[in-house]
Amino acid sequence: MQALILLILMRILIIADSFKENLTSREVCHAIHKGITSILPNANINEIPFSDGGEGSLNVLADNFKGEFVICKTEDALGKKCSAKYFLFKNKKVAWIELSQASGIAKIPPSKRNILKASTYGTGLLIKDALDKGCVEIILGVGGSASNDGGAGIFEALGGKLLDSGGKRLDRGGASLNRLESIVPFSVSQKVKWKIACDVKNKLLGKNGSSVVFGPQKGASPEDVKLLDKSLKRFSKVIKKHFNRSIDKLEGGGAAGGVAAGMHGFFNASLQSGFFLLAKMTNLKSKIERADLIFTAEGKIDKQSTKGKLTGSVANMAKKSDIPVIGLAGAIEGPYALMYKAGFSGIFAIQNGPVDINHSKENAEALLTDTTERVLTLYMRKNK
Repeated sequence: MQALILLILMRILIIADSFKENLTSREVCHAIHKGITSILPNANINEIPFSDGGEGSLNVLADNFKGEFVICKTEDALGKKCSAKYFLFKNKKVAWIELSQASGIAKIPPSKRNILKASTYGTGLLIKDALDKGCVEIILGVGGSASNDGGAGIFEALGGKLLDSGGKRLDRGGASLNRLESIVPFSVSQKVKWKIACDVKNKLLGKNGSSVVFGPQKGASPEDVKLLDKSLKRFSKVIKKHFNRSIDKLEGGGAAGGVAAGMHGFFNASLQSGFFLLAKMTNLKSKIERADLIFTAEGKIDKQSTKGKLTGSVANMAKKSDIPVIGLAGAIEGPYALMYKAGFSGIFAIQNGPVDINHSKENAEALLTDTTERVLTLYMRKNK
């Protein structure tokens, strides 16, 4: 009886990322919350929609800090005019730019995606606006990109030039970097501090690099992957020649199509875990330590989740306080021993049968709620 009372009084924390191109982190949290209350109507539940520095980070900032969203005219990864926003902290000359707002893959219909030509130029326009407003610190969250251009588009939008052997400007996009010969920098205040909020640890080049690992997710064919990796290799050599900074072996440099590496090369930007940067800013550690059980979720939980992604980072942080963590995802992929070592008590895919991806997306909230109910019921029986 006493054990049952403790279960009913349990403090449950929900820390969820978005399901890319499907549910926001807030919607994911609400769906899990609904599943918990169907089993424990009076449970003490705290929802924290969160991010690992990419999509959703602006909402985390708005929930926790004074500031405003600045709306800018810009363009998407393929050059189509659009509007996008960034977060400007109140009483600070600091801006948080979310790359996915302008240069995100979710902004481009699947049938029109073109990783060879996709550019981060639109993100550069957001950064330019923040600098023009007097910001002396730029934090760039780099998840969810459509491009593989190493941040070349950002550099160009801010006034820099990337030239071929004939002194002609390169076309936008990662593929053209194979012809890069020289760089013409622009004037930028040395007072500006640049931070890159990364969600992966992949390096720029090779079998675990940006092009090979993330290119296919953005529509790259095997031939495209070879060209893009070759282009970024050329890019890194020219960066080294002009700025004397090595970017090819930088941990996390492969994030967002090599944007993290490029920003380090161009501006000596520091690369930081997006999750831990936000966690520190919002004092997430203390909230985790007060929980008895944690639910975390993202679109897919796999080995990448243990290398800087939100769910794996939550599990690892909770592990230090011996707090059980249940991971929910649209899809899961092993090796599962790696997940348990990282701190997950269990991970569960939300599908309840053989379903196609469209059905899963259309019913994601209901599937999350249903899976939460089943997992929590099992947890309660095991801990009676």
